[in-house]
Amino acid sequence: MREYRTAYACDMTTMHCGGMIARLYEPETKEQLAELIGSLDSFIVVGGGSNMIFPDGTTDTPVIRLGKGFGAIERDGDTVIAGASASTAGVLGFCARSGLSGLEFLSGIPGTIGGALSMNAGTKDEGIMDALETAEFMDREGAHSVGKGQLSSGYRKGGFPPHAVITGARLRVRRSTPEEVRSKMESYLLKRKGQPGGYSSGSVFRNPPDRSAGFLIEQAGLKGFRIGGAKVSEIHANFIINDGKASAADVRSLVGLIKQRVKEQFGIELQEEVRIVD
Repeated sequence: MREYRTAYACDMTTMHCGGMIARLYEPETKEQLAELIGSLDSFIVVGGGSNMIFPDGTTDTPVIRLGKGFGAIERDGDTVIAGASASTAGVLGFCARSGLSGLEFLSGIPGTIGGALSMNAGTKDEGIMDALETAEFMDREGAHSVGKGQLSSGYRKGGFPPHAVITGARLRVRRSTPEEVRSKMESYLLKRKGQPGGYSSGSVFRNPPDRSAGFLIEQAGLKGFRIGGAKVSEIHANFIINDGKASAADVRSLVGLIKQRVKEQFGIELQEEVRIVD
């Protein structure tokens, strides 16, 4: 599996900024992925691009995005088996149709199952790793199957080894009815209805212990603050919005300024939730 193509990062990420990706590989099978990993000295893995910002220039490090061959979704009793390239929305739709409850908290969170596992996506109270039975990933040593207890997961951290490519997971669910599942999904969507629209990567910073990153940024007087085409949302200060003309440099500069101001005023070092590729 050595075929690749060039791509624009702005077309692959929800922030819609960044330059050229020189080599984008899209393997469709585990055999192709194993061959690819074995042939590369380093690589970057991208899913739905909802939590990643690439630089403005050319990214020469190879980028791997799993193809549709890793997107299967099926049921095994009280377990949903989902490939890493399956979208969170696709998995939730499957659960709604099948009357399977337990993953509704992912409603409204964009991206893929692989990306969700990597960052333990969810709410402040629960994440996808709480529902994990086993996860599958590949690295240079081969294919691995691990349970939640074998991973050091935590808040916005899946705990997978460096250079691991997540390929799929078994997620625990409960039998319910389609009506009840849809009702729970709608309640989560309603809570997120007030979140900012437009081009963004969702929450930029992790919430510090017992604090809200958005509240700290707002108290630092940065709501609506702009650098170039990137601005702090006036609706939710932990969102940076691209007005359609922002460069990755604009976003990075704004991230740096936010961290500096919050550190100066509150003595708190904010940690990025979004991954900024050097």
